[in-house]
Amino acid sequence: MGFQISRKLNSRVWNILAGTFFTRTALFMSVPYLAIFLTSQKHIPIFLAGCVLSINPLVNVVFSGFGGALADRLPLHKIITVVPIVWGVVFILFYYADSFPTFLLLNGLNGLCYSIFEPASKKVLSTETLPENRLLVFNLRYTAINLGCFVGPLLSLLFNMKLTLFPYVILGILYILYGASTQFFFRQASQMNDSVPSRNILSLKDLGAIRKDYIFLLLLAGMSFSFFGYSQLNGTVSQYLAATSALADGARIYSVILSLNAIVILAAQFPVLRLISKWNPFNVVITSNLLIAISFLFFVLPVSPVMPLLFITVFSLGELLIGARFDALVDELSPENKKGLYFGCSEFVKIGTTFGPILGAGLLGLYGVESPIPVFGLIGGITAAGAVLIGVASFQHLRKTRQPVDAKNKIILTGE
Repeated sequence: MGFQISRKLNSRVWNILAGTFFTRTALFMSVPYLAIFLTSQKHIPIFLAGCVLSINPLVNVVFSGFGGALADRLPLHKIITVVPIVWGVVFILFYYADSFPTFLLLNGLNGLCYSIFEPASKKVLSTETLPENRLLVFNLRYTAINLGCFVGPLLSLLFNMKLTLFPYVILGILYILYGASTQFFFRQASQMNDSVPSRNILSLKDLGAIRKDYIFLLLLAGMSFSFFGYSQLNGTVSQYLAATSALADGARIYSVILSLNAIVILAAQFPVLRLISKWNPFNVVITSNLLIAISFLFFVLPVSPVMPLLFITVFSLGELLIGARFDALVDELSPENKKGLYFGCSEFVKIGTTFGPILGAGLLGLYGVESPIPVFGLIGGITAAGAVLIGVASFQHLRKTRQPVDAKNKIILTGE
């Protein structure tokens, strides 16, 4: 089976997938512990730490359309070789940061690099893969991410790295090496299915196709609520477990559930994919939204060591369904000549990730870590609102796809 998969994908695709694994491993050694480090080691207030976490997705939202348009206008090989090197330098500078403004600036630059790189890398996976293999390749990308999510926290726990930012140095070095490796694999850029560079200046006209695509906009609006819920894992949940007196060594429990998150996804991914292979993709992302929302209800139950494990199991299944279908659904909805733009604008869902840590930190500050019921009850309710918007998008898409069939049947029946 592995050989058959290997034959379906070329070396450039494997380079992206391998780089995704190594960089995500280092990423999950460091980023999930940033909130804990800022509050416990740098003594930055919880709300300001939430702002540091939120600036990253805020920049994603603001610049995602710009990054996607760049992927359609510039040679892809230049973006995916230069940006990781710059990104790596930004990560290394985290180790030397010492104040709230510096952390805010660096995490903003982190978000900017992401906004430019992610649409380009996803477009490479799309353009370098046959249409019938694209769902496979996006799921392999998701597998690589979750392998990194599994290994990273374990390494952090093994070397007790949650109280230092040295993992950011490792992360930066790996990103620089990743950029160098793409330089090698993509050296024959003329063989790539690169976009032809355009000399036109980027403008709001690039967003015209998105502005008129109401189905895509409704999908993004609904998914932003899913990402609002997803963002709580690295923000509110980590702060709650680290600070609550109801659990002993909550920070260690958080490391365990991060690794369990990856284990559940890796174990369930391909069986779940077979189960949902015939599902409407919109129904898949609706189910993911509801599972993430329901997972927070475990925090309103009596506190016990089992509670975080139940939470992360249901949460992981919801996350799995997002990873299994969202990128592939965006690829299906996007025109061939606008894929970079659509992949870039799909980052608009990060508006949920922007406000998630801020609202979560605000609720913790308002009710306190010893009152999880109003905190996580509200978070779960807000997350579930996204299912309504995705449902409307699904209904509109069904109507749109049926219209040509209905028109054709009308012509046959009337003889027009």
